[in-house]
Amino acid sequence: HPYQSWWTGSDLSIEQSRKLVPHQNATTMQVAISVVAATMWMIENPEMGVVVPDDLPHEFVLGIAKPYLGKFISTSSDWTPLKNYTNPFPGYNKPDHDRRDPWQFKNFLMKDGE
Repeated sequence: HPYQSWWTGSDLSIEQSRKLVPHQNATTMQVAISVVAATMWMIENPEMGVVVPDDLPHEFVLGIAKPYLGKFISTSSDWTPLKNYTNPFPGYNKPDHDRRDPWQFKNFLMKDGE
């Protein structure tokens, strides 16, 4: 296929987040509203016991969270794990990258020098 990668997420600017809740940023808003929505579900469903996030009803959570998340986006991207790679610890680690196949796990792995 013609795609390097695909990005799906929400796009909430700092200005939008501060209109919703003063002095906050987009990341804080996105994390906090998810916790609030999950907590609201827990309060309404105490008989369900412990539930992992993947098992929460996404319609319920998004119904509460969506107004605080900004625009939803799903789009192609030319990003790869090695596209703009720089070694953050030159001389202290020995990256072993596979430039022929950038999606190999070892291209994401940070390890100390051996």
